Amino acid sequence: LKWSLRRTRFSLGPFIRLLSLPLLVALTTALCFVYVDTLWFHGVVQPSTLELTPLNFLRYNMLPSNLAEHGLHPRWLHLVVNMPMIATPGLLYYVLRAELDLFTSRSEEGGKRNLGVVQTMQRSGFLAYYWVRWTSTSLLSIQPHQEPRFLTPLLVPMIALAVNNARILSGRKVFLVIWISTNLVLALLFGVLHQGGVVPSLFRVHDIVYNDAVGIRSHDVRVVYWKTYMPPRHLLATPQTDVDAQEIAVQDLAGASPDAALDALLALTPYSRSLAAFLVAPFYAVQELKNMGQTGACVNERERVFPHLDLDHIGESVQVGWRDGLSLGIFDVDVACLHRV
Repeated sequence: LKWSLRRTRFSLGPFIRLLSLPLLVALTTALCFVYVDTLWFHGVVQPSTLELTPLNFLRYNMLPSNLAEHGLHPRWLHLVVNMPMIATPGLLYYVLRAELDLFTSRSEEGGKRNLGVVQTMQRSGFLAYYWVRWTSTSLLSIQPHQEPRFLTPLLVPMIALAVNNARILSGRKVFLVIWISTNLVLALLFGVLHQGGVVPSLFRVHDIVYNDAVGIRSHDVRVVYWKTYMPPRHLLATPQTDVDAQEIAVQDLAGASPDAALDALLALTPYSRSLAAFLVAPFYAVQELKNMGQTGACVNERERVFPHLDLDHIGESVQVGWRDGLSLGIFDVDVACLHRV
C-alpha cells in the first residue's frame, strides 16, 4: 500500500485503479472458499447457510466456555513462552536485532528521499515482515487458549528478516549450538513428556482387559479417557468381535468438565454381564472429580503411567505434586457406588 501511494503520488483515482485487480482477485478467491465450504458442510448454497470460516473461527475462539475444554492460558503466553519456543532463542535474538537494525537505518536515512525502486521495495518488504509478525502475535494473544503451533506460520517472515541481516552470518556457530540444544530440549519435552502416557496406558489397559479376574472373559469392560489426547484405539489390540458384541467400549471425553465426566461415568452400563469400568486421566483431573461430593471412595487408583505431562494444565499439575503431576492414572470406577452417593 505504501509503494502504491507513492507510485500514484497520493492521488485517489490512480490509487484505486492500481489496487482494483489485486482486490478483485482476493475477493474472487474468498468467494470461492465460501462457496466450497458451504457446499461441503450443507450440500446446498443459500444465504442462510453461508460458511464464513474466519468469522466462525472468531466466534468459537472468543468464547472462554469453548476454549476451557482445551485449556485456558494467560494472554502473555504467546509473547513470553510460545514465541521463544517455536522460534528458538537463537533465531529470535537475530530477528530482534534485524528489526532493530531496520528501524535504526531508517532513522539514519530519514533525510534521503531519493532511494531506488528496488531498495524502496526491499525496505517495504522487511517492514511488512515486521508488522505481520507483531500484529499476528498480538491478535493471537487476544484469545485465552494459546498453543505454540498457532505461531508456526510466523516462522516465514522471521526467517526472512534474519537471513537478510548480516549479523546471523557472523554468529553462525553460536546460533547453531543454541538451535540444536533448544531442539533437543523441546524434543524431550514434546516427544516424551507431553501427553507421553497415553500410548503406554493403552498397553496397560489391554493387559487389564484380558486379565482373567476382572477382564473381558467375565465382565463387560468400559474404558473412559479424560483430559488426554484422543487415544488411538487400535493400540488396544481388541478383536473386532469383542467390540461388536459390546464386551468392550472405549469413550473419549477429551477436555470435558468434571460434571460432564461424572455424568458419563454414571451413564456406563453393561450389555449382558457385570460391569468393569476404568477411568484413564491425569491425577489433577481425578482430584477435581473426587472433590464433587463423596465420590472419592468410588474411584480408586489401579496403576500409574510415568512420565506424562499435560502442558495445557501446568498449574493444576504442579498443585498435585511432582509425582502425581507427571503421571497418568488408570483408575477402577465403581459405578454402583457413584449412583449411591
